[in-house]
Amino acid sequence: MIGTWRGFARGARVTIPVVVVTALVQAVLVIGDPTPEGTWGFTLRAVASVVAVIVALWLVVWAAASAVRPGATFSMPPASRPPVGLLAGAAGAVGLGAVAGILSPVLPLVVAVAGLPALTALATTPRWSTSRSVRRSPGRVVLALGLTVLVFVVDWVLALVLGFFVGGPVSAALTWVVFGVTAAFLATHWAVLHRRAAG
Repeated sequence: MIGTWRGFARGARVTIPVVVVTALVQAVLVIGDPTPEGTWGFTLRAVASVVAVIVALWLVVWAAASAVRPGATFSMPPASRPPVGLLAGAAGAVGLGAVAGILSPVLPLVVAVAGLPALTALATTPRWSTSRSVRRSPGRVVLALGLTVLVFVVDWVLALVLGFFVGGPVSAALTWVVFGVTAAFLATHWAVLHRRAAG
């Protein structure tokens, strides 16, 4: 059985380049300090940002799940392709997170904590649901949820600090790198958990 750290190291061949490219895209999109004015320029930037996050989440979760698959060769570029169903799930999670963010700045964290286990379950074993992992390994699921909450809260606080003291494209890039790397680690951890629960 491939553990979290080994899986994270294997998946890094895909996840780290994806995270870096996404961070650079997000940094470029905030150049000039765009404000929500309803203009075409701002709308296009917002759409590009959302699309970048969806694609990044899709690839990171898929790479994490693939990296912990026993006996699978993991090369760059990978031999297999990310499933389209996972892309739909990533789009749904990001869309729900965006809507939740309009209602409250805390709600996207709730969506992320709930969505990551579900997406990794879909990517790890398409017929395996998170609820089955809960039934078979409740203690590990509770610990994994606690870890996920802790990491995302720390990320959120760090993003606020960077936005306050640094700001601009540099802050955006650093924030997305931190979120991306920690999301890759957590996705790997959840993928390992789902694999163990599946037996």
